[in-house]
Amino acid sequence: MAIYVGYLAALLGMICWIPQAFQVWRTRDTKSLSLSANLLFLITVSLWLIYGLMITDWPIILANIVSVTAMIAIVAAKLKYK
Repeated sequence: MAIYVGYLAALLGMICWIPQAFQVWRTRDTKSLSLSANLLFLITVSLWLIYGLMITDWPIILANIVSVTAMIAIVAAKLKYK
């Protein structure tokens, strides 16, 4: 049962930032986004990805690969469209 909870959490973690990334790139409106908060979250999910790789936990790895990618897109948009 725990593995299903892990995969559900991974799925929700993967998809929760994708709409924000698309919205930012579509509208180019980043003025309401905090660069420092998004950088901090990028560091956080990057560390979770490293941790998942170290313990070979696929729900953590998959969720954080997608989260890191989405956060890079958001931070890049914030830097590009100041």
